[in-house]
Amino acid sequence: MTIFDITSDHAGKRIDACLADAMTDFTRGDMVRALKDGTATCNNKPVKPSYRLKVGDVVRVGEIAIETPELIPNSEIILDIVKETDDFIVLNKPRGIQVHPSSVEKRATIANALIAHYPAMSHVGDIDPENPNAPQMRPGIMSRLDKYTSGLMVVAKNQKTFDALKSAFANREVVKVYHTLVWGEPKDLDGTIDMPIGRAVGYTKQKVAFGKFTDGAKEAVTAYKTLSTHGVSDLIKIKNPGDREVMISHLEVRPHTGRMHQIRVHLAHIGRGIIGDVKYERKNEKLLNKKLFKTLPEDDFTTFYLHAKKLSFELDGEKHEFESLLPDHFTNLLDKIS
Repeated sequence: MTIFDITSDHAGKRIDACLADAMTDFTRGDMVRALKDGTATCNNKPVKPSYRLKVGDVVRVGEIAIETPELIPNSEIILDIVKETDDFIVLNKPRGIQVHPSSVEKRATIANALIAHYPAMSHVGDIDPENPNAPQMRPGIMSRLDKYTSGLMVVAKNQKTFDALKSAFANREVVKVYHTLVWGEPKDLDGTIDMPIGRAVGYTKQKVAFGKFTDGAKEAVTAYKTLSTHGVSDLIKIKNPGDREVMISHLEVRPHTGRMHQIRVHLAHIGRGIIGDVKYERKNEKLLNKKLFKTLPEDDFTTFYLHAKKLSFELDGEKHEFESLLPDHFTNLLDKIS
């Protein structure tokens, strides 16, 4: 039995989201099922997964039965292949598609497409010693981009390549370069953000390591440089206090570590939130995003502006380098503000 005493850090949050955040071995879907079947209760009573927690609530979670995962092939998803060899595939992922299944989306992901087009990859990945023949939920996937991040990612086609690339990523031998559009102009046009990141208590965000965390914070280092800046006050019909121009900056970003949401969290921490990133937007950026989106096509409303533009790694003594064009929604906004 696991017991949680609800504090102000959790108050107002959905119980299913908070439990999934706190009990990282389980998915949000597992928590929903536990709440519905009475395995998880609040104040010794069953509650709906949408129940909003209050200070003083006591949540109890019993033994949870985990559903056996299954990766469903989906040949309808077209993979944009930049390069394919006998050992790996480099893909250009579009924004808006998940890399691997979640409790919400089980079919329309890159992983579903991979095993449909490459059935032999279904057993490539991190091997479970207790079940070495178990199919992979993330077959061969080395670099996992967020749903609304577009750009280059590499997938191993066999276990030897997976192990070699995994070692290269762990040793920081893989170079990844992103482009992004952010609100404001960095105080230092070029710089490095060296701040550990941890999971925030009671919520599904990551944050720079100040305050409380559900687990230990981990080292995170991100370098950036400013490529251009653009005034947009006339476009969005708003100015900063003191009649100062509202700015958008185009940054090149190089993460030296690979923490979850690292670029998004680090840029938000220095006050340069990524345009459209509603999870990490500050109060003033919420208004700016709303104003800007009114000027954009409707299909740009639910995205943020982060693109994995360059990727390079060495495999069997041979260096591989790739670069992708910025996606249309990115270049269209740049053209609009330039």
